[in-house]
Amino acid sequence: MKTLTVRITAELQIPDDWELVEHASGMTVLKIGDQFVDFDITPLATTQDDPDAEWSDDDQGLVGEVLDCVTGLDADLDLAYHQ
Repeated sequence: MKTLTVRITAELQIPDDWELVEHASGMTVLKIGDQFVDFDITPLATTQDDPDAEWSDDDQGLVGEVLDCVTGLDADLDLAYHQ
């Protein structure tokens, strides 16, 4: 087996009424209205080998196979205010 490390950084411009809160599970999450949002990884796949290929997570068997290989995942949420 080999170890593949994937680092994902995303920056979102969000409305002022969205907020970071501590969920009852102890995780810091994004609160949008009455919904709590955490970030995770979803593998996308295609069978097309061309620049305009369409990628999706429709193949749930493949997605599950890839996710079963994940041994650790961490998403840190940090909020910065801009004027």
